[in-house]
Parts: sequence; structure tokens; C-alpha cells
Amino acid sequence: MTREERISVRGIDLLVHTDWERGFPGLVAGTTVAPQDYGLSGSDSVWAVSERFESLTAALECRACVVGRQVHGARVEVVDPSPPFGFCVAGDMDGLATDRPGVLLTVTTADCVPVYLLDPVSGGFSLLHAGWRGALAGIVEQGIQTLEALNGAARTELRVHLGPAICGECYEVGPEVLREFGRPGTDHGILDLRAWLTEETIRLGVPASAISASSWCTRCSADLLHSHRGSQGTAGRMAAFLGWRVRYE
Repeated sequence: MTREERISVRGIDLLVHTDWERGFPGLVAGTTVAPQDYGLSGSDSVWAVSERFESLTAALECRACVVGRQVHGARVEVVDPSPPFGFCVAGDMDGLATDRPGVLLTVTTADCVPVYLLDPVSGGFSLLHAGWRGALAGIVEQGIQTLEALNGAARTELRVHLGPAICGECYEVGPEVLREFGRPGTDHGILDLRAWLTEETIRLGVPASAISASSWCTRCSADLLHSHRGSQGTAGRMAAFLGWRVRYE
């Protein structure tokens, strides 16, 4: 398990994937923390949310930020052409990909798994929002295939990280969900979505040694992270992010 490090950048509190950032100079990978809310459909005005995204983009030394309107599906789109600057909402999708330095990809989460994909050879990267519906719909496979089509990324070279999300001990689901995951005849039970996604990613051809998972649980750490379950549906949203700093263009 990987435990992202808490830092502050220009007054914005973050959890950053220090292993990746140290291993790949110029990369930024992590998530924002509570109480700031990056949700596109929350109670705050669109202007306030866009200003937060723009401040995050500047703090991480990128020039543009892109987020999709997440619909718990498996659509992954390449950001092309890349926005010249500022904040852009790309449309209804749960995954984004690019190979452009200076473009910060973001997804918003509050229990679902942010999935970070990186091709160290070409510099291509993808960021996915994986709830249980998107996981079953094959969003990880779509993300991998998108990187393959973008710049010929080899699955054996990819790095994958499963970020802060609700843990298996906290994520209780009903029998209809358990049936979808191959556990029929069960009433209610717990689902470790990051563990399931790890196995799925290995099945898709990514080496187990190239996959890491965060030890942060959104519900266990409700003082630091937004949790939809932990707040009975009133939580805000964190912004998971992945990109290359603009000076590495």
C-alpha cells in the first residue's frame, strides 16, 4: 500500500504521490483534501469552483486544467486539442488522456477510486473516475486502450496507481451489486473496489509490480477527505489530478 504525503502548495492542502513525483521529475500526481469542494454540481457557484480549479492549476505549475462531467460510465476521451489556458469542462465522461505537458487532468471523487495511468516511455497519461458501475463497465481497459491508441503505450510498461477511496472495510453494498461482482446469494457485504481493480488491471496485462494502491480511506479519514458515504450524501468533492508541469514542455 502507498500512503500519499500531505503537503501544502501555495496555500492549497494536497495529498501527493511522492514516489511517482520523485521517480518522474516534472510529474504532479495527487488529490486535494477537504474542506475545499471541487464538485461541479455542489452548492457553490460555478465561478467559485472554477477559481479553485484555476488556483490548483497555477499552484501545480500547469497552464490548463480539464475535468469531465462524470456519469459513472466508461467513456475515456483524449484532450485534443489541448486548451491553451484556464479551466475547461470536457463533457460527459469518466476518463481523460493526453500526452501534453502543462495540461492538468482532473476527476472529482468522494469515495470512488481515482485511477492514475502513466506511460513513462512516451509521457502519455490518463486519469479515470472508477465507481463500481464504471469498474464493471471496463473503464480501466478503456483508459489503457486510449493510451495505446494515443502513442503506442505498451501495457507491460505502464504504471498504475489507485488513489484515495473508500476502503473495503467501509464499503458495504447490497446483494444486487455483489451479484454483479460474482458473489450471488449474499445479502449485504463489503466490497474492496481497489483490490478488485488491481486484479482487473493485472488481468489486462499490467505487471503487478507496476500497480500501487493508496492506504487512505475517504470514510476513515473524514476529517481530511470528502466521503459521500460518511456524510450521508452531503460531502463535497476532491479533485484528483495528474499532469506534467508546464516547464517540461
